Amino acid sequence: MKSKPIRMGLFLTALIAMICDHTSAVAQNRLWREIKGKPLVKFDWNCAAPSIYPKAKLSRIVKVAQKREGAVERAPDRAFAFDLNNDGRPEYLVPLACGATGNCAWGVFALKPPRFLGTVNGQYIYIHKRSGRWPGVITYTHLSAAEGALDTYLFRNARYALSGKSYPIGPLNSTLEVQGVTGSEMPNFLDRARAACKGIGG
Repeated sequence: MKSKPIRMGLFLTALIAMICDHTSAVAQNRLWREIKGKPLVKFDWNCAAPSIYPKAKLSRIVKVAQKREGAVERAPDRAFAFDLNNDGRPEYLVPLACGATGNCAWGVFALKPPRFLGTVNGQYIYIHKRSGRWPGVITYTHLSAAEGALDTYLFRNARYALSGKSYPIGPLNSTLEVQGVTGSEMPNFLDRARAACKGIGG
């Protein structure tokens, strides 16, 4: 039979975990306020195409960004194009390095002049247009067959950078094996995102 101090310790540990989970959810919901009402587009590696990648204009800065990510793979040969700031000129999301589970480090690049706008990481990327400003980007990272994590990237100091804590996705009311926290459902507004290509998730 557990002693009172041990039982109290277990209770406090569980309580702290619940508070941390709630804090993470509140923080992410605050970051998502601007994104929730927008028509989102969802894409993955399958939606990137060699025909879209402006290799001649981006290859030099893409190579620099790839080294920054510690990627040892061959040079990227594809991209996904999307006009993030709604200025009539597309930005290019280039998979700099990808793992076996489908997660990729996506470099974000612009033309005129060619420049690197940061890196976002995940299997699925959720984006939208925002006139005159750079929109927030949400990513889903595949961690196992039963769980994943959502991350939010905001544009600060001329770069996309991770903002806030990860939002755990997995079985409800269960402690997730990889992340060690309670699982949450995928938010409805992300489920409503339009797939950018037919082969997504393939």
